[in-house]
Amino acid sequence: MKDLVKRVKSFIIFDFPLQTAYISTQFNNVHRKLQSETSGWSTVATRQKLISRYWFTYVPGHFAFVLGFPALLIFLLFGFKQAGFYLPGVFIAGLISYTILYLFHYRPYFSSVFLPRLETIKEVYECSTAHKQEKCRQAQLSNLSLTLIFYVLDKSSGMNAIQCNDQFARHLMKLYGVDSGSMKKNLELLCGKKKPLSIRKITEVQKNFQEAFSFFEFMGFSEGVAELRKLERRLLQ
Repeated sequence: MKDLVKRVKSFIIFDFPLQTAYISTQFNNVHRKLQSETSGWSTVATRQKLISRYWFTYVPGHFAFVLGFPALLIFLLFGFKQAGFYLPGVFIAGLISYTILYLFHYRPYFSSVFLPRLETIKEVYECSTAHKQEKCRQAQLSNLSLTLIFYVLDKSSGMNAIQCNDQFARHLMKLYGVDSGSMKKNLELLCGKKKPLSIRKITEVQKNFQEAFSFFEFMGFSEGVAELRKLERRLLQ
């Protein structure tokens, strides 16, 4: 009961839509819902959605209460016959009240409270998402390790489909979700003419081979390990 009274009071003084926790909940719910419905839905679009909700849901809802409650009291106190005499005055007072509320309440609170909090929540959400993506990226195998794994699977399965060209690099991009230019360079390293490598490059390639070895050893794929050792000898010796 106490919580209900608090929520009603918050609604009457137009405090509820301005609370940081409420804006954050609305942002997360709206963004996830629309992101699942529309591919590529952005946080900027969600921000605009909540701004529209402020002006076309919260403000009209609050003002309807401010205007409707006195009108209801007039009907209850004076009945329908006499209410017609007072209602024009109520509506005129309502127009004046809306102008005052807009200039000194709705607009100032929007600019100084609602919008800054919404912007902060949006940035926090973006930073959190970027951090999660970065953790996933760091956990993922490197591009060269992925190319090594595909090379071994291609050779050990007898497909022999791997090619050193832009078209095949684009197919690997679709498979792994990485830049096709990077995949093309890796294909050139594995399938192209052997070139001398710098000490730094050799160290980097050895690290990627170790990642690929760990993958196949974990899978228990001995044939893949053998194929990978053969490739390692050809490239690094």
